[in-house]
Amino acid sequence: MNKPTVRIGTHPIEIGHYLLPTKEVLRLIESLKKIVMNRLPGMIVYGRPRIGKTFAIKFAIENFPTYIEAPLPILIANTNSYKVPSEEKFFVDMLNDFKFPFINRRKPSDLRNQIVNLLMEKAEKSRLRRIILIMDEAHRLTEYHYNWLMDIYNQLDREKISMSVISVGQEELLGRRTFFLEQKKSQIIGRFMTHEHRFFGLTSVEEIKRVLRCYDEPDISCYPENSGWSYTRYFFPEGFQKGYRLEMDADTIYQQFMSLRKEHGVSSDLEIPMEYFTYGIENALKIYGSHGEQLDWITSQHWLEAIKLSGYIESEIYMALAHKGAN
Repeated sequence: MNKPTVRIGTHPIEIGHYLLPTKEVLRLIESLKKIVMNRLPGMIVYGRPRIGKTFAIKFAIENFPTYIEAPLPILIANTNSYKVPSEEKFFVDMLNDFKFPFINRRKPSDLRNQIVNLLMEKAEKSRLRRIILIMDEAHRLTEYHYNWLMDIYNQLDREKISMSVISVGQEELLGRRTFFLEQKKSQIIGRFMTHEHRFFGLTSVEEIKRVLRCYDEPDISCYPENSGWSYTRYFFPEGFQKGYRLEMDADTIYQQFMSLRKEHGVSSDLEIPMEYFTYGIENALKIYGSHGEQLDWITSQHWLEAIKLSGYIESEIYMALAHKGAN
């Protein structure tokens, strides 16, 4: 099969628009399945910054209805930060995220009713009469925000429609739950925060290998669609033909991450954020592959340079400084 022609700069690796079913993504989908099947009202999903939570959520949104074999609507809203939060700003932002913006100024009650009507319309099309609302950057949600969400929840409940709110954010979400516990806000915790799911980065050679396999396998990563050309094969056709696979370089890549950490005195537990890991892989494919230096394959030194360019070690150093300052 001849190599497909893809204009330079348009491959998913070059524009960063692709989603992979990593182990953490599949774990998240399993947790979502438990929430839906048990008709639970909420869950918090947390992890350190840049670890891949948002991409995992995007993958879940695209694939979850197929996974449970039901047309379950899933909507996502970002929690924006304001010096003074208000009901009106919160609801307007949600409607904008749902691609349903209001042109004219409306009262908060009108905005809330519009959100409820929109969610009802989508939920009624699902035979489950359920809807999933994902609140991204949820560590910014205050007691006010959760009370406004509770108003929406109660309105839908009166129409016999169940809503589950998945709050996705950084580890501060746990602190927020502790604060609500101290304030005896049991209505918020019981409704939205009883269940939790921690999102992890990559911590072992085996996990790295599983992610790299996604780039190698045409059944997972294929571009152009149905061409049979996985991302690895496209960028390194000669090496791929000779039997090389990114998966086979998992130990080398792991050792280069460890080497960088040692060189810069990073002593925290190893947990490589997916964002920096994928940047490293993309750098290697773009710089040394068919749109770059056109090498047969990637050497250990090339991997080191690609990982350095990802910004990983700078991120680890700043994270360590932030934790030191916080303590």
